[in-house]
Amino acid sequence: MMKLISALLAASFLAVSPAAAEPKFGDYPTKMYLKGKSALPQFAGSVAQFKTRIRNGMKSGPNYGGHFTLIEIGCGASSIFAFLIDGRDGRVVDFPLGGEDNYQLQLRYGIDSTLLQTDWMDTSNDKYDTCVRRFYDVGSGNLTMVSEATYTIKQFSFCGQ
Repeated sequence: MMKLISALLAASFLAVSPAAAEPKFGDYPTKMYLKGKSALPQFAGSVAQFKTRIRNGMKSGPNYGGHFTLIEIGCGASSIFAFLIDGRDGRVVDFPLGGEDNYQLQLRYGIDSTLLQTDWMDTSNDKYDTCVRRFYDVGSGNLTMVSEATYTIKQFSFCGQ
């Protein structure tokens, strides 16, 4: 009887484990690839301040989800922000993360998947030992959050490693 209870507890723990529930890049395959040259965005608003970085970032073509270019720009002290541009029409997709609010932000993505993995440190508890992992899907043309989990690291380590 004790073995049965132990087995059921172990099975229920594995079923709710965040690692087991994480989305896989292969489950979000790219369905459309850009053929030809990427369209540059209209350089207005905050995008206009980064014309050169965006143009340089788009030169090699899409790097995410078949027809998107994700351009990461470091702003110092382990902070980045990003622009996500649809190469079909130059539309700048709203990118919800970056800067000091997402300290140590790391992005994982590829041309053959519409899934985006993000990791950053949650600095709100002043312990610097909690990270957030969030997944987004760009298959609809906009970033849609798929899942989010937190995990603990050694104090003053880096998230996403």
